[in-house]
Amino acid sequence: MALSAAPRTVSGPLATSGDELASILGGTLLVDGNKPIRGCAVDSRVAATNQMFLALPGEQTHGLHHASEALRAGATAIVVEGGEATAELRQALAEVELAVRAAGASLISVEDGRVALGRAAAEWRNRFTIEVIGVTGSVGKTTTKQLIAAALGGEQAGCAATPGNANNEIGLPMSLLNLPDGTVRYVAEMGMYVEGDIRALCTLARPHIGVVTAIDAVHAERAGDLDAIERGKGELVEALPPDGWALLAADDLRVARLATRTPARSATAGHATTADVRIVDAVLNEASGHTLVTLQIRAESVRVDLPLFGLHFAKAAALAVAVADRCGITPSDAAARLAAVQLPSGRATVRMMSGIRVIDDAYNAAPTSMAAALATLAACRPHRFAALGSMGELGAYAADAHHAVGHAAAMSGLELLIVVGAEADGIAEGARAGGMPIEKIMRLSSDAAGITSAVGLLGDMATSGDTILVKASRSVELERLVNGLAVRWSEEAK
Repeated sequence: MALSAAPRTVSGPLATSGDELASILGGTLLVDGNKPIRGCAVDSRVAATNQMFLALPGEQTHGLHHASEALRAGATAIVVEGGEATAELRQALAEVELAVRAAGASLISVEDGRVALGRAAAEWRNRFTIEVIGVTGSVGKTTTKQLIAAALGGEQAGCAATPGNANNEIGLPMSLLNLPDGTVRYVAEMGMYVEGDIRALCTLARPHIGVVTAIDAVHAERAGDLDAIERGKGELVEALPPDGWALLAADDLRVARLATRTPARSATAGHATTADVRIVDAVLNEASGHTLVTLQIRAESVRVDLPLFGLHFAKAAALAVAVADRCGITPSDAAARLAAVQLPSGRATVRMMSGIRVIDDAYNAAPTSMAAALATLAACRPHRFAALGSMGELGAYAADAHHAVGHAAAMSGLELLIVVGAEADGIAEGARAGGMPIEKIMRLSSDAAGITSAVGLLGDMATSGDTILVKASRSVELERLVNGLAVRWSEEAK
């Protein structure tokens, strides 16, 4: 569905004074400045001109201690949480008030900073008729969000997207408030820990299109079982209007059946023969580091040359083309735009080191994404290596999931499997049970000594043309291994 001819696009300030902002936030005006307020920051290091700085308490420090830095960066309003405060915080507030007055800015106290942020985002969203595309899923949502934004033309076409993975009750409303002027479409990544999280985000963002990539045991430790995660992810499609679209991964049974829970129209994308956007083929080009994907949409065959290395990226491309199609963009135009897409580092980023392909996928891991990464690795020639760490927050699914990953690794024809950290021992056990020779399985600690050993082993064994996969949950910090390999091979090249 194309946008209406004259949407009310993002423009102007959120508030023209402190008094107006206090009213929007439901707060108490302490100092009334006369400068406009536009956007929001919670980190003084990225505060920008005219933004309000939300001084929230953190694990290591309190935002009040950084409010003056935000003012120097150009913030025109400081928002603080009221209530009981220590003598130190009262002193900090007094100093901030002096700095606010000197800058001609505004100072507002609110009962709950997160609630105030949500109020501001809701007010801002209600002013415009932009089309919002919500994206959720246990894995693949950040990648799919990036590909959708690219297929829709990116910022040049007035399409903005959630930065990074700012997909929670703080990140999403901040992203809404910081949408660039002229935004027509917004691709909103939506994460969850428990049921109700996505429903709350949808209340703010009001999506017209909802995309669900996968349902897996990610965060099961907090969210509960897979049924609970399915219910939580389904909150996105339940929030869609009747004239909206739910675009669902065809190859995930739990995702596909969400079509019965939405008032909107639905379509699917994936390998299934019944998919509305069907993946006909996906082939790795090892020379270029690209993935060549052929899609079938209605009677049209579309070829996508993705500058990403991974067979699993085909699903994200199919979902992106499906969204573009519903937004009135031809599949061929969407495919052409995807040829320039980029992903943040650590998300299956390919780094060539002395002729060796290192797949840096150290940012996160889940059972389905581990299996997908190993499938990509298995397609590489001539020699393959993997350094794998634990998958976090799987709860009751952890033991079976790690064992299954190890079994998949055994089927991948690896020269060496390095399992990093005791929490990932199940991967080693699964690989051994899958028939992998014990001499090809190396268990190492996740401390500096273990990382150094892994760098040495891979550095000694891998040669030009080989491929190394590095993947684990973020907490394992396997980017240390990637960086160590880069240093080793950089020094060898000198």
